[in-house]
Amino acid sequence: MEVKIQLRATIKDVAAAAGVSTTAVSLVLNGKSGKISEKTRKQILDAVEKLNYRPNHIATSMVTKTTQTIGLVLPDISNIYFAELSKLIEQACYSYGYNVLYGSTHDMARRDIDYINIFLDRNVDAIIVILSNSIDDHVNDIQKIISTTDTPFIVVDRMLDINVGTTIVVDHKLGGYLATKHLINLGHRSIGCITGPKNVYSSIERLNGYMEALTEANIPIQENLIYEGNFHRESGMEALPYLLGRGVTAIFAFNDMMALGVYKQASYYNLSIPDNLSLVGYDDIFVSDFITPPLTSVEQPVKKLADEAVKQVMKAIKNKPKKQNKELLVFDPVLKVRGSTKPLISK
Repeated sequence: MEVKIQLRATIKDVAAAAGVSTTAVSLVLNGKSGKISEKTRKQILDAVEKLNYRPNHIATSMVTKTTQTIGLVLPDISNIYFAELSKLIEQACYSYGYNVLYGSTHDMARRDIDYINIFLDRNVDAIIVILSNSIDDHVNDIQKIISTTDTPFIVVDRMLDINVGTTIVVDHKLGGYLATKHLINLGHRSIGCITGPKNVYSSIERLNGYMEALTEANIPIQENLIYEGNFHRESGMEALPYLLGRGVTAIFAFNDMMALGVYKQASYYNLSIPDNLSLVGYDDIFVSDFITPPLTSVEQPVKKLADEAVKQVMKAIKNKPKKQNKELLVFDPVLKVRGSTKPLISK
């Protein structure tokens, strides 16, 4: 039995079916059909649908010098916050007709470099980078790559001392201040905090906000109430007995994953949140509103970050090969008050 293989339709097939030139088809498919009559445009689109025509993007990219692809480097796709951010970036890119290639570095800086080079080799039109926490050791490598390519780079959620185009961050100092101020307003004065790694920009800024709120309220900063975590749930679990041993009545965890670790460990100590301990997280990941009690958390404007990152990407692509101007865009976080905090009852 002879099996017929249906070949993929070409632009010539569409032109023949519509009775027009390949130039006319190309103009319509690329949204440049101003000089094409509506009748002819409809004929072409009907032929496209009938033949199930799909553009050959490899051939198109050779002509247009674009691949309609954005590279996205992120630290950990399993982290709920980064998963949500990457999803929103992908959706925004798709709305502009671009695909996204992902590279999850498992928070290893060497992989940042590897993925950036991989994406450049694949001729992506731009790269959005959310770099690893240990990237400071490789800043010179990043700078060398950026200075030798005209591919636009957008840095999200990290501050680097490099000559990069647009950097988009959240005001983490404000976030740390809002979380701590909320606990102070509830009457707490012995407030512990679980930081991320102390060399990480976001952790440094949240700690600065924490200390600013304490200083403003004339509450002494006690170094022994500051526990260095690693943004993972386990460090929240490990921090709780340490901080309880120092008499805290409230804890500010620098992300929601560590706050979830505090929740888990609190049950082991028969502690009721918020009756025995008030707790504030950071990121406002979706599970924060579903646990019991719902977690008070500092919301990062993740959709605004994603939309702005993609907006800046499209702007940079449009202006290629012109180099990007160095620009810093800062978004404010918002405190979402829920059931994990309450006024301190004096004994």
